[in-house]
Amino acid sequence: MNVFSQKKRQVVLALFLFVFCATGVAKTSPDNALCHAKGLLERAKVQRVVDGDTLYLSDGKRVRFIGINTPELDHKKGHHEPYAVAATQTLRALVGNYVYLQAGKEPRDHYGRYLFYVFDKDRISLSSQLLSKGLGYRIAIPPNVAYQSCFIQAEQTARKAGLGVWTQSLAWRPHSGFVVSQVVISSITKNRGGWWLATDHDLVIHLPLSSEDYWPAQKVYFLKGHNVEVRGWQHHRKSRSSRYKSWVLSVKHPNDLQDLGMPE
Repeated sequence: MNVFSQKKRQVVLALFLFVFCATGVAKTSPDNALCHAKGLLERAKVQRVVDGDTLYLSDGKRVRFIGINTPELDHKKGHHEPYAVAATQTLRALVGNYVYLQAGKEPRDHYGRYLFYVFDKDRISLSSQLLSKGLGYRIAIPPNVAYQSCFIQAEQTARKAGLGVWTQSLAWRPHSGFVVSQVVISSITKNRGGWWLATDHDLVIHLPLSSEDYWPAQKVYFLKGHNVEVRGWQHHRKSRSSRYKSWVLSVKHPNDLQDLGMPE
């Protein structure tokens, strides 16, 4: 082999390694987990920020971000949940600036807030940016489940790095509001209200009838005895009967009830 041919092969090999490494970096980069807008958008100016997932537009609309729930601010007593202030401050940088909006299939929530996927000037999802920093939890509420795969990746970025909310315990606690907990399914029943998955704590997971299409019977019964990670809003049950668990957490999409397998 002559010297020219050998040098040519070395150049080709070096170029191949450069491309391979660059591709590898792209796949693992946190920026790769951020969600870019797809489809038509509308432009609006931010007037003020309420908290990490809610803001007001200059036209008076109160907007709730889709796909994320950030820690709660206590506007009355100042007893904020961890990372609530950081999430809020992140959004406050947007005040007076323009964002891009994409309406959900369900346009408003039960509080009357407008439900939007919200993007910055570069058309990058603000929900995914907060998730990738550990400043909120991903949530799936049908029919507004676009960008879920991307939101999952963004959250995993923070989770693997142990950022923000992911420094906290996932042990179940009896309190009202949003939770992410790991529990064991002890028994499963079904009635006119849907599926009821009792756990090894004073908690029952409710899969409502309205979401029945997501939950084939075989898939639900398979969860008995399994450790699961569940997320959503839990509330204290009004019934005082000792036959029932005191706390109820409703799950409307399979992304929010992850099967972790049999306990070790």
